Amino acid sequence: MQLTTLLGSALVVLGLAALVIPVRHPWGQSAPPLPSGQTIRVLLSFKLEASSFEGQHIFPALELTPLGDTIRVNSGPDASHLSLAFSALPQRPLRFTMQDGVLSATSDGQTYRLGPAVQLEPLLPETAAKVRYRILSTSRDSPATHPEYPGKLWLSPLQGGILLVNEVDMQDYLRRVLPSEMPVFFHPQALAAQAIAARTYAYSRMIASPEHNFWKQFGADVDDSINEQVYNNTSTTPAGDAAVEATRGQILTFAGQPVQAFFFSTSPGSTASIEQVWPDRPAQPYLKGQTQAYPVPVAIADETTALAFFQNWSRSGYYDGASSLFRWKVTLSRTELEAILAKTLPAVFQNSPDFTQTPEGATSPDSPDFKLGTLQNLVVTQRTPGGFVTELEVDTSSGRYLVRRESNIRTLIRPNKAFTGQDVVLERISGAKSLNFGALPSAAFALEATRDTSGALQSLTFWGGGYGHGVGMSQYGADQLGKMGQTYPQILAHFYPGSSLTTLSPAPVPNTRR
Repeated sequence: MQLTTLLGSALVVLGLAALVIPVRHPWGQSAPPLPSGQTIRVLLSFKLEASSFEGQHIFPALELTPLGDTIRVNSGPDASHLSLAFSALPQRPLRFTMQDGVLSATSDGQTYRLGPAVQLEPLLPETAAKVRYRILSTSRDSPATHPEYPGKLWLSPLQGGILLVNEVDMQDYLRRVLPSEMPVFFHPQALAAQAIAARTYAYSRMIASPEHNFWKQFGADVDDSINEQVYNNTSTTPAGDAAVEATRGQILTFAGQPVQAFFFSTSPGSTASIEQVWPDRPAQPYLKGQTQAYPVPVAIADETTALAFFQNWSRSGYYDGASSLFRWKVTLSRTELEAILAKTLPAVFQNSPDFTQTPEGATSPDSPDFKLGTLQNLVVTQRTPGGFVTELEVDTSSGRYLVRRESNIRTLIRPNKAFTGQDVVLERISGAKSLNFGALPSAAFALEATRDTSGALQSLTFWGGGYGHGVGMSQYGADQLGKMGQTYPQILAHFYPGSSLTTLSPAPVPNTRR
């Protein structure tokens, strides 16, 4: 899931295509048992901003400090066969490294050789609630500090480094997802709706089969980034904790199954249907494009209407009008666009061949001898009634190229110094100016061209709206509906029509009496 908020990084990571690599992993068939619905396993990131799986998730070495009480370090040949390797006192640093292909731990001057599967857990069950693990090898943005994790940690070797999985109570997980995904000053009913959407999404990933969940091969259900849901990037807060507790165990279902509870930051005045944004996914009756305005519905019929719609910077009558990215614009010269497209067009064609095309049989951009040539135009050839572009045509002197799918279109146009060689300014409706966005904030935009007297393209202005993919619940829209007096069941019914609130059965309580 592309899960971004206005308070997060401007660098937008768009999907798992770049992360899917063939790997062999020691969990094998011995991954930790499927949780009962009350715990979840999260693959943690070494560098959240990295663009590859290896750069994001593999720790070259792992340093941490247990907090709260003594922990056990268990080790074994796989996750089902563990025994005590040593105990570690609180406030004493631990260092894990790979030595000659074997996981090793250093604690209080002692070095321990460990098996391929390593688990850290509280020594005593009665102290589990106060044990934390402070990870010194990485930091998080909000605030910039070493993150602390509850629950248990699982370590395993991969490609000369270490993978780290946090097994954590679902409530504790959500308490750290909510402030990382939604501003906690939002209306309490919006926070409650977000808690249920996040729980539903997490639960659906937990019960997914390995064939439908990339992370299962690593002993995890999700990762901690915007590939899934951002986890523990922001400290817990009373408002977020209250929303998670008030909705304990509640998820959204349709026909008895958890819904695909997608959410995003800001709509431009409408959401989009899942099959329009991601044509490789089937339509769902609860994920249909809907107007997010009152009293006039959004219905864009052609490109003239689209340009007028996005050039109207009035917030009045729109649920998402309070967002600073409700409307935005960025102007790129032809030279800048050529510099961007020379890099992004080959990458998009290589990574997403099913959603790219050369209609006249021109040289494919991913071939070694491809030359972009002179950019003549960008043309929106398909869009949703709510304004989201679903097909974009790139016309150059070397040929005509078609790009489909929301993530491809957003990553095709990267208004960023790394691609243009100079700073690019994106202007928000609030008047704020942002430098060097990682990709377009959304695929909802219209184009205004400037040409010289001979008709040659000089620049294109992208008049856009919204932030995120556009499917499911808009977070700023949910906030406004809460302010208008709607309860969280009503907010969820608005964004996921036809779904039902369902309460999961609580997990059985282990008998700890001896």
